[in-house]
Amino acid sequence: MADVARRIDGLAVIPAAFLLHNAEEALSIPIMLPVMQAKVTGFLGAWATVPSAEQYLVALALLTAAAVALWLLALRWDSLSYALVVLQATMAVNVLSHLGAAVLLGGYVPGIVTAVLVEAVVSVVVYRRVTRAGWMSRRQVVLLPILALVLHGPVLYGIAVLVLRT
Repeated sequence: MADVARRIDGLAVIPAAFLLHNAEEALSIPIMLPVMQAKVTGFLGAWATVPSAEQYLVALALLTAAAVALWLLALRWDSLSYALVVLQATMAVNVLSHLGAAVLLGGYVPGIVTAVLVEAVVSVVVYRRVTRAGWMSRRQVVLLPILALVLHGPVLYGIAVLVLRT
């Protein structure tokens, strides 16, 4: 039982890093949104749109609350600790998407600083911690990147579509 508590406590860095990353995005989105919209429209055409600042802020608040709730639930149900690791793997994919966006858009994109300096580091630390502890099954290790790509791809896209409808 002590090992489980230590593992869950050790994973508290995941929602903390998520909160910090989303805070950077929340602070910079309103400033950067006109630039981003112009570059996206120039890149993809007039049909392309990005969510409004308010829509971004709502989505960021909901996602951050979900990450914290997931950690709190994992304190009660150990099996949810794997979901936290999946969340961090998704954030590792997010780091790559931020880097790609920065290259494509030619500079700063909201969240790039904490993506590189916080989320990338936390991803390495968490992955090392859970693999050294040996608490993920081989199947969980194999599924980790697949789940991360699905969450960062189709699931995040679906959330964006829902947010754009509001």
